[in-house]
Amino acid sequence: MGNKLIFREKLVRYNIKINIFNGIAAIIATNLVNPYFVKFAERIGASDYQIAYLSSLPALISVFALIPGGILIDNFKDKKKITGSIIFCHKLFYLFLAFVPFFNKNYQPWIFVLLVGFMNLPGSISIIGFQSSIGDVFNIRDRGRAMGLRNKYSTIFGMLVAFVSGQLLTRVPNTNGETIVLYQIFFIIAFLIAQMEVFSYFKLRGIKSAKRVTGTSYWESLKHILHKDNLLKQKPFLIFTGCSLLFHFGWQMGWPLFNLYAVKYLEANEIWLSAITIASSISSFLAYPIWAKLADRKGNSMMLSIATFGMAITPILYAISGSLLSLVLFNIIIGISVSGTVLILFNILLEVVPDKNRTIYIALYNTLINISATFSPIIGVAIKDKFTIYVALIVVGCLRMIGSIAFFIRNKVVNNGN
Repeated sequence: MGNKLIFREKLVRYNIKINIFNGIAAIIATNLVNPYFVKFAERIGASDYQIAYLSSLPALISVFALIPGGILIDNFKDKKKITGSIIFCHKLFYLFLAFVPFFNKNYQPWIFVLLVGFMNLPGSISIIGFQSSIGDVFNIRDRGRAMGLRNKYSTIFGMLVAFVSGQLLTRVPNTNGETIVLYQIFFIIAFLIAQMEVFSYFKLRGIKSAKRVTGTSYWESLKHILHKDNLLKQKPFLIFTGCSLLFHFGWQMGWPLFNLYAVKYLEANEIWLSAITIASSISSFLAYPIWAKLADRKGNSMMLSIATFGMAITPILYAISGSLLSLVLFNIIIGISVSGTVLILFNILLEVVPDKNRTIYIALYNTLINISATFSPIIGVAIKDKFTIYVALIVVGCLRMIGSIAFFIRNKVVNNGN
């Protein structure tokens, strides 16, 4: 018994270290280019609606990818091999993005939007594969600590990369053309660094092989999950998904509005965009361990209500920001709220999904969230065009508040049920 306990502790420590390294590699590749997608799109001539499609098109692609992808992973004998391969395919798109400036200038914005959209085909599947893998690698007791440490160290490296990349993109090039060339170099570097993310994922131990049922087809698996006698029994999963959909609709509506407000209304360059990212990252870094401890002490459900309430006021903070400096300062508050929301949403999701067909249930959840994300960014821009961006931001804040209240009610129901 003692030897088994020692082996388990060693395995947990090993997987925590690999998970941290995996998160660091992922955030370096991501923060090298993703925070500047909107600015890059603007530099190649994208319109407001094309910028909105940078949020909605990836979500639309995910709608058609997640459930088939979840079934693929669950029915593939070697879950680690298929998930790692999909992660590699996702990162390959960074190379494709580097070739966008070589196309006709009139087509560059749409090519960029389409590539970002289809990048989410393997991207969304890899996320549910990774989430399911984490459920295998860490039990409930270790999961919060493992993901908290991953997020903590990832945030540190994410800040450093955001700072350096923002400085380079603003200070090195002298023309718009030179800036675009530097973006191309960054896309290539991001692809190379992402290979360390793929490598480290394969080093995780304890990922279970899927128990494939001979002769089970995609439609049979899907019908089994969606059959009312099976799905309706999963009340904790259904209630959480309903609350999450309410909140995510308001969350997603704000994505293009925040970017447009910073880039087009306050005329932020790459240095200011990196400053916004760093401000949010610093507060996230400091807040992650606090959220983890509070969630352990007070419960995930209660703390999610508080975290999402903080996110509900962030659109109002944007609306009253009259300068880029105030926007940077407000992003400190935003980072605190977002870190708690992301961490606790993930924790509760793994709590409410059943162990059987876990990957497919996660895929179903993410599909519904992405259906919302397909329309909400476009609706946000449409409200902006019909009225003003300030009205749109207030609407976003109200919708997020409704979602936060839904999580609060869910917390009361869960507590009363216990």
